[in-house]
Amino acid sequence: MRYKHLCLVLFLIFFSFQCTQVQKKESDIYRFLDRIKKENIIISPLLDPSYQDISLDEIYPSDSSPIFDEGIKENPFEIKRKLILYNKEEVNALFSFEESEYILEIDLPKYPVFEFGIGLWRKNKKASEETEPILIDSGAAFLVTLKAGETEELVFQDYIELTPQHKEYMFFRHQIDLPPRDKVILSLKTIGDSEAVPFWINPVIYNKEQSGLNIILISIDTLRADHLGCYGYERNTSPVLDELASKSAVFKNVYSTSPWTLPAHVSLFTSLYEVKHQVSKGDEKIRPSLRLLSEILKRNGYFCSAVTGGGFVSSLFGFSQGFDSYFQQNNGLFVEESASWVYEHTSQWLDRNKDKNFFLFVHTYQPHTPYACPPPYNTMFCQQDAKWDYIGYEEHLGGDKGRYRGLSEEEKQNVIDIYDGEIRFTDEFLIKPLIEKLKNLNLYDESLIIITSDHGEEFFDHEGWGHSHTLYDELLRVPLIIKFPDDQYSGEKYDNIVRLVDIVPTILDELDIKTAHHDLDGKSLVPILKQKETADRSFLAYKQGYLLDNPIPEKYAMNQGKEKLIFNEPFTEEDISFFSDSPPIANEFELYNLGLDPLEINNLASERPNLVRQIFKRIDDFIQKIKKIDPSKLKVDEKTKEQLRALGYIR
Repeated sequence: MRYKHLCLVLFLIFFSFQCTQVQKKESDIYRFLDRIKKENIIISPLLDPSYQDISLDEIYPSDSSPIFDEGIKENPFEIKRKLILYNKEEVNALFSFEESEYILEIDLPKYPVFEFGIGLWRKNKKASEETEPILIDSGAAFLVTLKAGETEELVFQDYIELTPQHKEYMFFRHQIDLPPRDKVILSLKTIGDSEAVPFWINPVIYNKEQSGLNIILISIDTLRADHLGCYGYERNTSPVLDELASKSAVFKNVYSTSPWTLPAHVSLFTSLYEVKHQVSKGDEKIRPSLRLLSEILKRNGYFCSAVTGGGFVSSLFGFSQGFDSYFQQNNGLFVEESASWVYEHTSQWLDRNKDKNFFLFVHTYQPHTPYACPPPYNTMFCQQDAKWDYIGYEEHLGGDKGRYRGLSEEEKQNVIDIYDGEIRFTDEFLIKPLIEKLKNLNLYDESLIIITSDHGEEFFDHEGWGHSHTLYDELLRVPLIIKFPDDQYSGEKYDNIVRLVDIVPTILDELDIKTAHHDLDGKSLVPILKQKETADRSFLAYKQGYLLDNPIPEKYAMNQGKEKLIFNEPFTEEDISFFSDSPPIANEFELYNLGLDPLEINNLASERPNLVRQIFKRIDDFIQKIKKIDPSKLKVDEKTKEQLRALGYIR
């Protein structure tokens, strides 16, 4: 009996210790924006009843919007906002007005670091509607005090001033070590004039000595799996990726949910099929009610940031939800070295944030049309007498109308050659220096590095060019390379059919974050890694009908084992007349045995009608269970339209 009593006592001690550890983990990063409520606003002109009659849109910058992240439980006066800075970084900002003070009682971590930015946004005053704004000098003082018991200490103070040389706003970043304390009251105070609005950029306190798994998710847009050496390609397009793959788990048959960027990336972040998240058109964006990977990791002690190529992965479409900072290269498609830009910003971010537990999303459009990269990569794989060293979707293929244009065999190969050069450039100027950087910062071994893509690219495999128009494997099958800490599962390759939606559950499984209360279509890949699961998983892919000004009807695809069914809505005569070269007319149902017919040439639908009906019923049953939701729309200005035209998505 005494032995049982002793065991119970030891169990309770252990359980109490574990709870303490979990609680400590969650308190390793304190975000002011998540915690501040109206009761934490001690001084502010917004508390004056006269402000109730003023439109909030009038008192904030036009490049800002209220934050709707899951962690933001309360946003009094919409003071917590996403703000786009002039360096193309979108940050979480806490706005103040004239004299304001926000306080928060917190438990400091063991080695507390306070990181924040301070900025000032100008309120332009116009003499009249016809004249230029009159720019007036304005400034604000920023003060940070720490109160512990009866002791109050000023730990930071600065004054910044906007002069006529500063047209709109300015900001500075700071990082200070705080004295170790238990319970403290931290105050953020501003004292300024009425001509400009002060703001704090993402004020956070974190524990300097972190020990945890960092997550680095890399999406190489428009990357075909079968154009990488580690997937059997005969050309040396990806030596660095191949070397990384030799130390990683490689999944050979991974299927996206969509053949184009926007919905595929929403699936990547939500683990939901496109038919469920319902972001399917170019004027739709992520609803705040959707839970992104960034939000889940943010709630579990991770600092979340992204460096992207913009376009359909822009914050405009809601992708910055849950991120602490979000860089985007809005002109990335016009820059031959866009992968280099992504690396440079990623490298700078790593230098500033290497001491945190972080989730970093890295995305590049480099292989996406137009295929344009600097010499010698643009002609590295071309024949000596090649016709082209650059391929623009509009110039060389006739844009949307020329999607089904026939080219000579030499011209087809020329297009592929330049695309392969894009992959090699990305390998050398993004993947290679990033891996070296992680090693130099001692982050490589303690990071989970995931490399994938949103969709592939067609080179007339089924008599078409580009993407977003079919659901064949050249568009749906993407790479997935996962480098685990300490090279676990090194060199292992898996033939199972898996899905893009399986990535989020795998990350959460590795971090021991429970997913039972999350609505996910994917499942963790860990059972496959541990060889406890050997069967093929079932994927569901979708292409919205009449998408992005293209009169191509709706399509669905699903598999049962290695048998893949594609359902095609028919073209109308008007649809067909849109194209300069007539599209290939597919049957309503296409059934392919991917094991025997990986190029999807031999349609078995007429030979196996029972299997066609069976898979199609599964598609229909899944769709019938989904509640149709009104899409969240966005306003696309002319600048954004130009970016999307450059992507070849709109005319």
